[in-house]
Amino acid sequence: MMSVAARFGKVWVAAALLLASLVSVPQAAAQDAAPTRIYVIDLNGEFGYDISQTPIRQAMRDARNQNADVVIVKIDAKWERDELTPLPDTEQRFNELFRAQKILPIFADEMNREWPKVPRVVMWVKRAMGGPAFIPFVAPEIYFTADGKMGGVGGIGTMLEGRGDEVVRQKQYSLRMARAEGFLIRGGYDPIIVRAMCQPGFLLTYRMEGGKPIFFERAPERPDEFALTSGEKGDSMQAIVRGTTKSVLTLDADVARAINVSKGTADTLDDLIFQLNLSRNSTIIEGQSKRYMENWKRDLNNATKEIKKTLEEMGPMQEGGGGSGAGNTYEARTQARGKQIRQLDSIINKLKTYEEAFGPRWRQENQVPAIGQLLAQREQLELQQLLDKK
Repeated sequence: MMSVAARFGKVWVAAALLLASLVSVPQAAAQDAAPTRIYVIDLNGEFGYDISQTPIRQAMRDARNQNADVVIVKIDAKWERDELTPLPDTEQRFNELFRAQKILPIFADEMNREWPKVPRVVMWVKRAMGGPAFIPFVAPEIYFTADGKMGGVGGIGTMLEGRGDEVVRQKQYSLRMARAEGFLIRGGYDPIIVRAMCQPGFLLTYRMEGGKPIFFERAPERPDEFALTSGEKGDSMQAIVRGTTKSVLTLDADVARAINVSKGTADTLDDLIFQLNLSRNSTIIEGQSKRYMENWKRDLNNATKEIKKTLEEMGPMQEGGGGSGAGNTYEARTQARGKQIRQLDSIINKLKTYEEAFGPRWRQENQVPAIGQLLAQREQLELQQLLDKK
């Protein structure tokens, strides 16, 4: 017969083997786990034109269809780096906030609604001046390149001075600031940051407590407090918009990291992935985002060229308000008006198709009338045709 000691020995061996198998299961599962799928979207070019909601939405849906776990959005928007290059009107620059607000839902409400599992969204800032400055704040994770810059939205208070009724000005001011602050609140950032970015003369100081920045609307009073802005006005509007003055807050890699807006600094995608702790078990998805962005830019540029060419061909009508057409016969006038109406329809259709990119600034730069004006010209041609006689 087997001794009691031998029986207990076998029981202990069996228990040890069972325990070892239970421990090895999660270890094996961890080793065999699917790699983290990373999808990268590059936003470069002119904000509101090249960088627009349609291609961004297409890219995000492609990321969803590719089962992305992490979406990295790199922002490198076109910005005038040459000090001799004139900048557009400051009001137009700040009003790019409204364009940014149309992009915001793609990374917020739409993502939460359309994705079965919401991905980790990381904003990677190289150049986010003007309207793009608001977009990174929608994500709880922001990284900068070493030369990254984010701002260029200063001057809201200055640009509204002397324009119309004081009550109206204050309402416009409050509306813009409320929208701007909404971006930061959504991403978990202190809205006082955007006030300092938008208002020349807004004095902002901070100190660190428990690893978090504490902000004050005053000058530093202690050795461990640091001023982010000078609190002074009087700088040129060019300097305010370019972010070359401390009268408004412009975030660079060091400042953004100091006040916990940025999680870190990375100049390469590999470096960023390492800082995100994804370098061990991750893969870059070969998605369609680059193709979507390039196709959008190509189609926009083609539409712009076609619109300008058509307007040049219609030059006499544009100046004369819809003339009677070439020729002295009824048939010739009818044919000429028909051609002009078709040309107007072509322009109007393109303007409607790319309405999100063909805003006031684009129309001004390309000397393209608003849709309402083109519709009025079309109606005038139809009226002339009705009144014409053989």
